[in-house]
Amino acid sequence: MRRMDAQRTLFAPLPSRLELLGMALDAAEGPPRRVNVWRNQAVETLLTLAKPYLDWAGLALDPWLSGYDDSLSFAEHAPAALELLWLDAARLPADPGWLEGRIAALRELSRAPILVLASAPVAASGPDVHVADLGGVCSAAGVPLLDPRLAKVTGSPLSAAAQSLIARELACRWLPALLCPPLKAVAVDLDHTLYAGVLGEDGAQGVRLEPGHELLQQRLKALRERGIFLALVSRNERADVQALFDERTDFPLRWEDFSVTEISWGDKADALQRVAQALNIDVSAIAFLDDNPGELAQVGLRLPTLRCALAHADAALTTRVLEHLPALWRWRVSAEDARRVADQQANAQRAALSAADPEAYFRSLGVRLRFSLNDAGQLARMAEMSGKTNQFNLALARLSETDYAARLADPAGAVVTVELADRFSDSGVVGLLAARVADDLIEVDELLISCRAMGRRLEDSIVIGALQCLPARPVQFRVTEGPRNQPARHWLGQSATWPAERVLSFTPPDGVQTERNLP
Repeated sequence: MRRMDAQRTLFAPLPSRLELLGMALDAAEGPPRRVNVWRNQAVETLLTLAKPYLDWAGLALDPWLSGYDDSLSFAEHAPAALELLWLDAARLPADPGWLEGRIAALRELSRAPILVLASAPVAASGPDVHVADLGGVCSAAGVPLLDPRLAKVTGSPLSAAAQSLIARELACRWLPALLCPPLKAVAVDLDHTLYAGVLGEDGAQGVRLEPGHELLQQRLKALRERGIFLALVSRNERADVQALFDERTDFPLRWEDFSVTEISWGDKADALQRVAQALNIDVSAIAFLDDNPGELAQVGLRLPTLRCALAHADAALTTRVLEHLPALWRWRVSAEDARRVADQQANAQRAALSAADPEAYFRSLGVRLRFSLNDAGQLARMAEMSGKTNQFNLALARLSETDYAARLADPAGAVVTVELADRFSDSGVVGLLAARVADDLIEVDELLISCRAMGRRLEDSIVIGALQCLPARPVQFRVTEGPRNQPARHWLGQSATWPAERVLSFTPPDGVQTERNLP
């Protein structure tokens, strides 16, 4: 309940430094992850302001601070989950290639994500290198980024208002996008959440779409277009809810925008579990917005890994909460993200074709698999799959773009990506196999299949087809037992006795077309 009460302060349009500094929330559980902070200006105030946001986000960090170092020598480097560069850009050399060179030097020391926060735009690129737009954050809020008068007092030229806003973005967006499993769905209540009023009492024409609610619905619709599933979880009569969306053409959200609708008078925790099952994701990948604190508390007790957030009477505040739900924001949106919702909707059509005869099923779907070996153009998607895939993830290696770039550069390394399409949708890259090829053995140390491809009886075809892109060797799989990867471990338990010759004699099910794209 304290976290819900804190939302009004945390997500005010301009957060109060005084209130943030005096705020005490329950610290995030679990061992903190080390973050190396390389800096040439003071960062202590920023980290202090970020603390309540980190606690709200459930993100425990152990920041290690370098000394002030304009040369960015990266002395005393130690392994960390993240490398954070906190820079006064005015103190850097004018040569635009200088920072690129220092980042390349840091990359030699670390394969962790690199996040650059600088007081002015800087050039920085490379695998898993991300540059935050501090100026854009401040411009959107109408506050100045810099206040040089403060530099001598605080050790940083950033304005006081800018530091509060940047602390919020850092803790709720930029860091979770690099360190946390991503949210894949947002479930929302109806009454006093998507509009003002009670449908059962006020009727479809009586509920009010105020400007804040219209903005909230627009933001939710934009999330759907980026591949985030929307679910409706409400205690109402289904016929009334369907009539609401039929009649209220002023609503930005339409009935068909919701991938799952749970409209009943039953328990909402049970309904949210059914949402997760329908979307083939874990409940921890769902955020739930509801205006009833008691309801949220009950759901939180039943489903402690689900992220709950309070919908306020001020819907503009609710929109800011939504926009800062940890692990909902992404550094980039891939083509596969944009396809996700349409692909899930096509599952109902696929299910209608399911038959006892597998060959007839595949022929009716018109499945096409395309295998690519060491395709550097898919580097970002490789890392995205490693970070997001939970159920069919055999080793849980969570490899980064840097890890994959090193793998592609290694003569013994091999990464096979698998694209899937059928007559209902193009799913994009849904499978990945990363291996090391020795003289007498193929060691598979990462095997991933997206949840969108599961349930189509294609696991064997994807894995064996990927192995066929590699030299003929016996195969050994690396396995890590995790809380959600039982489907992958179950598959391996049924298949681990394959002899090498079975791998080499792969024939896809009738009706599945395969292609190879080998360098």
